[in-house]
Amino acid sequence: MQQYAFLIADADLESREFVAGQLDADGYEVHLADSAAATTAKLTAQAIDVLLLGDLERAAEALTLLRMLRAGELHTRIHPAQPVITVGAADELSTLRAYDAGSYHHLARDSGYLVLRAVLAAVARRTIEPLTSRHLHVGELRIDTAARTVHVGGTLVRVSVTEFALLTKLASDPTKVFTKGELGRARPSSSMAPRTVDSHMSRLRHNLEDAGAKLIHTERGVGWALTRAA
Repeated sequence: MQQYAFLIADADLESREFVAGQLDADGYEVHLADSAAATTAKLTAQAIDVLLLGDLERAAEALTLLRMLRAGELHTRIHPAQPVITVGAADELSTLRAYDAGSYHHLARDSGYLVLRAVLAAVARRTIEPLTSRHLHVGELRIDTAARTVHVGGTLVRVSVTEFALLTKLASDPTKVFTKGELGRARPSSSMAPRTVDSHMSRLRHNLEDAGAKLIHTERGVGWALTRAA
């Protein structure tokens, strides 16, 4: 059985511990959180494959946290596109709100454990490998999309969440010239104005050059490419 790491974030102690006990008995790695702050701390400290997000300490707190994750505003180890399964009321409005916030799958609170386990395992199988197995290499540049780190040679390059999204987009097709519009949509669930893209691209280029990588080539009037075509 594939080993996955799940984070159960739920303010309900009984529900949280029941699911955790069952998953642990089935051989999965399980972490627990009971508040938005504790969830963020766990996502910073641990490599989590799937977040199971229930009700937190205040109404709408869980969905606020999910929106921040999707917007790339949580400076944690979890990827903005990492799968999140929400658990809550089964009515139509609650379900729609969960999906609008960025839920990958919404489960009714009264779903049985076997259904929950099947959903968790299926979501992990379908989504984890594309996120965690991608290590993009361009010359001396190494991008780890799971850990969200950037290295030039052996040097760690400090980049913001937005700069990381832009660099990953460029590295996905290094010789392609990406337009401002394309780069403006590099972050999941959000977009950037052209001037904002200009500002972040300037800082990204500066950070890479400080580390010894003279990358990011400007095609005037078009956009940017990570490297020039041979």
